[in-house]
Amino acid sequence: MVLKMISREELEEESSMLYWYPKIKDFLRTPKTVFLPVSTEEHHRMVKSLGETPIPKDIRERIYRKADKIGYPLFLRSDQGSGKHQWRDTCYVQNRKSLIPHVASLIEWHECAGIMGLWWDALVFREVLPLESKFTAFAGMPVSRERRVFVRDGVVECIHPYWVKESIDTYFPDTLPDDWEERLDYLNCMSCDENEQLSSMGKIFGEELPGYWSVDFAYDIYGYWWLIDAARGELSWHPAECQYCPEEQKPNYLPEGSILVELLEFESEGI
Repeated sequence: MVLKMISREELEEESSMLYWYPKIKDFLRTPKTVFLPVSTEEHHRMVKSLGETPIPKDIRERIYRKADKIGYPLFLRSDQGSGKHQWRDTCYVQNRKSLIPHVASLIEWHECAGIMGLWWDALVFREVLPLESKFTAFAGMPVSRERRVFVRDGVVECIHPYWVKESIDTYFPDTLPDDWEERLDYLNCMSCDENEQLSSMGKIFGEELPGYWSVDFAYDIYGYWWLIDAARGELSWHPAECQYCPEEQKPNYLPEGSILVELLEFESEGI
């Protein structure tokens, strides 16, 4: 299998929620979502304000109006990422008073993501789902029952637990409960029924968006799976031991400095 070598900008454009979300929102269960598109000029004004002056008043007012449509607490992200490893300061907004500081932290995270930063075109406000979780990590983020489905042209290739042990103990290991690995094993245990449900939902996604995709689902306390994120498969972390992991994405396959190496390192930042 040979990956199509396209530019980072093209891959990111299709991984943007502005691209895939409108195409799939009527076919799969998704959290309530409100977009605030920003112009290039507004983007630069917000980045310029970091560490110097508050986010410009006219933009702040637009942010408040959009966020109020969701209510609090809310989940904050951009069309490209959420900075979830900095949970308390970026994506989890507990109340209206903390919204603007969280927006500023999220913008700063984008500026530091990967090697060259991460461009974004919209702020996204989403309802906080009552997910099944057994412990917290990453500055208070609930580690939940989540899955990543890889689908290629409508055919589901494989399904994996989203949270692997190596990704958990890299950040804030001293804050984890003593039995966190057992709790994670419980969350990552997949039944036949679960695989059938996720395969069906992954197929629906792939039929609406042809190509190679990773599609992320999360399980709530009421027994429902929710589509929470998606990205081009070329940009997405894939367990190297999986038979469907493209050779080009396995460790040490590509020469240092190639575009895919850069993209895979970028994905490892936690988008």
